[in-house]
Amino acid sequence: MSESDHCEVCIVGTGAGGGILAHQLAQAGFRVVSLEQGRMLEPDHFARIDPPGAKLDFGIRDNSVWPSEPHDSLFVHPLFAREDTRSSTTSTQFQQYQILAVNGLQNLWNGVSVRFATSDFDGWPIGYDDLAPHYTAVEKLITVCGTEEGLDALPDGAYVPPKPLRLADQLIVKAVDGLGEPDARAIPNRKAIETRPGLATSCISCGICTSGCPVGSVYKFSARLLPEIARLPNYELRSNAKVVRLLRAPGATNVDGVEYIDTVTGERRRLRADRVVLAAGAIESPRILFNSADEADPAGLGNRSGHVGMWLQDNPKSVLSTSLWRLWGKRPSPDIGYGDLLILMARGKLPDGAEFPFIGHAIHGTPEVPHYLGGMSFIPPFAKPTVARMMFSSYVTLGLFSAGEALPGNRIRPAAATDRYGVPQVSVDFAASPRAHATMDAMDAWGRRVLRAASSTLVHATRDASGTGIHYAGTTRISANPIEGVVDAGLRCHGFENLHVCDGSVIPQLPDKHLTLTIMALAHRLAGQLLAARNMPAEATA
Repeated sequence: MSESDHCEVCIVGTGAGGGILAHQLAQAGFRVVSLEQGRMLEPDHFARIDPPGAKLDFGIRDNSVWPSEPHDSLFVHPLFAREDTRSSTTSTQFQQYQILAVNGLQNLWNGVSVRFATSDFDGWPIGYDDLAPHYTAVEKLITVCGTEEGLDALPDGAYVPPKPLRLADQLIVKAVDGLGEPDARAIPNRKAIETRPGLATSCISCGICTSGCPVGSVYKFSARLLPEIARLPNYELRSNAKVVRLLRAPGATNVDGVEYIDTVTGERRRLRADRVVLAAGAIESPRILFNSADEADPAGLGNRSGHVGMWLQDNPKSVLSTSLWRLWGKRPSPDIGYGDLLILMARGKLPDGAEFPFIGHAIHGTPEVPHYLGGMSFIPPFAKPTVARMMFSSYVTLGLFSAGEALPGNRIRPAAATDRYGVPQVSVDFAASPRAHATMDAMDAWGRRVLRAASSTLVHATRDASGTGIHYAGTTRISANPIEGVVDAGLRCHGFENLHVCDGSVIPQLPDKHLTLTIMALAHRLAGQLLAARNMPAEATA
């Protein structure tokens, strides 16, 4: 298809929702164009990155300093967009992370793939049963490992076997079980990762997935599904294509297509489409709707209810790291796996007596920097290599997440600033509520009890509710009627015939669980609905 061609479906974004949609629709014969504002990374991009040297020198470098911050490394990566290219302006209140490349944030995705529970759909116009078959289909498409546990709070899915638990995991499982809490669980993690041996994409046990998978074991669109559709004559992926706005005739209830910038040449182009699906994320999709304002909708397309950009959410989190003394001097596991082999589940109690669920992960790996020596001022520098060697395989981190809060003051809105291409950005207003701080206090206390029972030493703790969960949601919320949200049960923008949103922004209330698998299930469901509508007799749609 040439640049001037008309397509049936234009999909903006190639991440969790956009990738599934493109695959399903292109295989069904739709003429599909995916627009991605970033480039396609080289196939060996992550394989070419120098591996950390921790296994050679136990994390001791000539320039090692103590104390070091053990939790910052997840948020420092060259793929994260800079202020002049991302969709939002700099905010001290909310940290936005965006990757401008094919696959989006899934380039550094940890792969956690859990289903929402039935109760997590309270307030939605659809329920768990509506998504259940699509959860299953996606789990099979992206290959999710895990175990069936029969828990209502974390429904089972279709899994391949997970990696075997290591000694550190066994200590955490024993500690959680020893709490005697009926809702506390430590079970094998559920991740979109190929654990079965003998395949080109089999996990090679790097120990952590958030630095990018060098073999494509962790699911991402370009490694798994794009190869199946890339050569189809009815599919085209246009990278370096930053969508500026949606196009429509004055007063029309259909959009005509999109206007985008070729970020290499700076040229502005237009693509006509029968349908447009925004799958660009909970910050970027509202940015496009705001920037598409016209005379009939001066506040932005799809925003007559005033909900576009409102109700921004992320998961408050508490992170605790320590060295387990029972592991000192122990040989490391022969298979370090993918780092976070456990899901943790429990319930916390707030000062007012209210209970809340939370979920998390136990991470065990070989840190590049020996954070656990930071507070040991009594150890002289010459002795630290010896201590680091003894403690090397003892480091454990608990990352615990509670539900987001849908608060009217937490939102994104149009900004006066523009990015390097002259496209208006959005600003973020965000503040963590006292309740969010109380949930983090309770999760911190619970995590310390678990680590203490597992033989913790010094515990390094951080907490945050301002975007570093990277589970952004709520800004084009789904609703049964146009007064309460932006999209309907079919993810179609209220008041439009052919404009859809399919990303985290449609989730009205973010539970404690990771949202990525739910986004992908929604995309799979939307693809089926579009196919059914296409095959419906003309008289039935008149």
